[in-house]
Amino acid sequence: MASLARQLWTGPLDDPAAPGQAFGARLAGLDYGPALTELRMLAGFGLPVDLRAAQARWPWSIDLGLLIAQVEGDTSPLSAAVHAQKRRFGTLAWTLWTQAQPEAALDALRELDPASGSYADDCTRRTELLILSDLPADPTVAPIPGPRGTQLSLLQTWRREGSAALVRRATLEDAALPAHPPLWAWLVETLTQERDFDAARAALGSFALRCPDHPELTAQRIRLALESEATAQARTLLDGLPDPDAPWRWPARRHVQHLRCLADEIAASPLPDYAPLRSGVEAALRLFPRNTMLQTLHLMARELTEDWESFAHDLATHPDPRAAASAFLRLGLPEQALTALDRAPAALPDDAFRLRLRRAEALMRLGQLDAARTALGPVPIAAPLAADHAYWAAEIGSAARDFPRAQAALAPAMATSPTRMGLRLTAARVAFLSGDAAAAQAHLDRFRALKTAQLGQAPAFDLRDLIVADAVAGQPGPAQAARAFAQATPVFAPDTGPPIPQTIAHYWEGPRSPALERSLRAWRMQFAQTVYDATTARAWLADHTDLATLFDRLTQPATRADLFRVALIAQVGGVFTDLDEYPRAPVAPWLERAAAVLVIEEGHGTLANNFLAARPGLALFTRLQTRIAQTLHQTDTPYAWWDTGPAQLTYVAHETPTKGLRFLTQADYDARVSTNLPFPHKRGPGHWR
Repeated sequence: MASLARQLWTGPLDDPAAPGQAFGARLAGLDYGPALTELRMLAGFGLPVDLRAAQARWPWSIDLGLLIAQVEGDTSPLSAAVHAQKRRFGTLAWTLWTQAQPEAALDALRELDPASGSYADDCTRRTELLILSDLPADPTVAPIPGPRGTQLSLLQTWRREGSAALVRRATLEDAALPAHPPLWAWLVETLTQERDFDAARAALGSFALRCPDHPELTAQRIRLALESEATAQARTLLDGLPDPDAPWRWPARRHVQHLRCLADEIAASPLPDYAPLRSGVEAALRLFPRNTMLQTLHLMARELTEDWESFAHDLATHPDPRAAASAFLRLGLPEQALTALDRAPAALPDDAFRLRLRRAEALMRLGQLDAARTALGPVPIAAPLAADHAYWAAEIGSAARDFPRAQAALAPAMATSPTRMGLRLTAARVAFLSGDAAAAQAHLDRFRALKTAQLGQAPAFDLRDLIVADAVAGQPGPAQAARAFAQATPVFAPDTGPPIPQTIAHYWEGPRSPALERSLRAWRMQFAQTVYDATTARAWLADHTDLATLFDRLTQPATRADLFRVALIAQVGGVFTDLDEYPRAPVAPWLERAAAVLVIEEGHGTLANNFLAARPGLALFTRLQTRIAQTLHQTDTPYAWWDTGPAQLTYVAHETPTKGLRFLTQADYDARVSTNLPFPHKRGPGHWR
C-alpha cells in the first residue's frame, strides 16, 4: 500500500481499477483483518473495488458495512450488521447523521441494551447528537462520565450560551480538566474559530502542560500559527515533522496545513505563481479524494490559476452545491450561486442554516435586500450559529439603512460571542452611520485589541479608524458628508446638458491575471475601452495637466490610479472603473440624462471611486482634482482611501451642489455590477489597499 500511495502522489494511475481487481483475485485467501485494512486503503484512495464481494464473505462485519455506507451511501448492510449483533448503534447513528438523516440517527439510539459491549459508547453518541440537535438531554440516560463527558458538557455550554460562557468555564475549571488530548484539541480549535486568540493560546498552554509529548500539540500549534498569520512559524513547525520528503506518507491534515502555508508563502512573493499550490492540492486529493478541506483548497487553487469563465462553467456541475455557491459568490456571480443552492440536497440543521446564509448573501449581492432578509429566516437556537445570523442580519439592515434593526441583531450576539471581529466591525460601522461616534470608536478599540491578540502586534490604522476619528472630531469633513449621504440618498434631478461619453478607462500596473482579463472583456462589451498603466497614464497627464511631476512622486499604484482617474474624468469624462468590478448587466442606463453617476458605498457611506462616470469639465471633478493635488503636496505618505480616494470625493461632492448627479445606493449598484472581487493579487503585499 505504501508503494501505491507513492504512485498516486506522483500522478494518476494508468489503470485505476487494477489494484481493486488484484485485491479481488486474492480475496478468497485473505484473512479478515488484513483484508479490511487493504479495503480501507483502496476505498480511501477512491479506487474502484468490489466491497460487496468482501461483505458477502463476512456479512457480520460492521466495519465493512460502514465502509459501504461511506463509499456507496447505502447504510442497509451496516444497519443489518449492527442490529444482528445489537452493538455499535453509535456507529450506525453517526453514519446516518453524516448522511443528513438526523431523525433516523436519533431513532437508531432510542432503545439501547445495557448489556451490550458498546452501551457506554452508544450513550455517549446519543448525548452528543442531542446536543448537536439543540434538544434537551435524555432523562433516562445518566450524565456521561469521564473526559468524554467533560468535553460534551463544554460543547453544550458553547452551543447554548456561546463562546463567552465557554471561556468562563474553561478558565474556572482549568485545573480540574483531564489530560485528554481530544478535549484540548477541540477546545483550542473552537476558541480559534471564535477568534479568541488569547483563550486559544491559554488552552494550548494547558494542553502542553498535561500532554507535553502528544503529537496533537504540534498540529494545534501549526493551526494557531496559520490563523495568527505567522506563516514562518507554521513552516518551521511543519518542516520539523517526520518524513518531510515523503508526502505520500502524510495524513490529510498535514497536507491541508502545508498547502495553506504554501498559499500564504506564494502570496507574499513579488510575482506570485500559484501553479505549485494547485499541483500540490491535486496530488493530495489523489490520496484523500473525499477530504472536504482539500476539496475547498482545490477550488481556491483553481480560482487563483484559471480563467474565471471556464471555472464558472465547471462549477455549474460541481458535486457540492454549497461549495459551488460560495465559489460563485467569490467570482461575482450571485445568480449562479442561487441556482447552485437550489440543487443542494437535504442537510443537517446546522448545514441547512449555512445554506440559508449563502442564499441571503447571494440575494444581498444582487441588491435584493428584502428577499435577503426573508431568506435569512429565524435566529437559530445554537449561540455560535446565532452569531453568524446576527452578522448577516446587521449587514442587511445596514445596507437598507435600517440602523435600529442592525443594532438589535448585533447586541445579543456580541454578548455571547464577544471575540467575533466581524461583529465588532459591523457594530462600529452601524454606530458611525447612526451618528454615535463614541460608540463606533469603542467598537474599533475592541476590534484592535482582538486583532493585536491575533497578530501579536497592533494593526496599522486604516480607513475605519480615520473616518471614525474624523467623526469624533466633530468638524465638517468626510465623516459628516458620508453620514449625510448614507442617511438620505439625494434625489436625482435629470439634466439636459451634454451626455456622458460612452467610453470606459481603467488603470492597471503589473501582470494581468485570468480574473482581471474576464473583467476587461466584460467591460469591453459595453463601452469603447482604454487601459492605462503607469507609463501611459503619466504621458497623458504630461500632455493634458501639470500633474505629471506629482504623479512621479507617488510610490503606490493606488494613489497613482486615484490621481489619474480624477484628472481623466475631469477633462474627458466617460466611465472609469477598477478592474475588480465585474458588470453582469448593462450600466449605460445609469448615464442617461445624468451629469455624473456616483455610488454611495455600503460601508461607511462614502462615495466610491471604483466606479465613476461624468461628462467632461464638471466642476465637481475639477475641484476634486485641485483638492487631491493640494493634499498630496502636503504629505509624503498618502493613504489612498483617505487622501486621494473616497474620503476626498465624498467631501467635495457634499460641498459642491451639482445638478444632474445620479447617486446609486450599494443595492442599486449590486443589481448590475459585482464589486471588489477577491482577485489573486489581493492575497499579498501587491494588494493596493
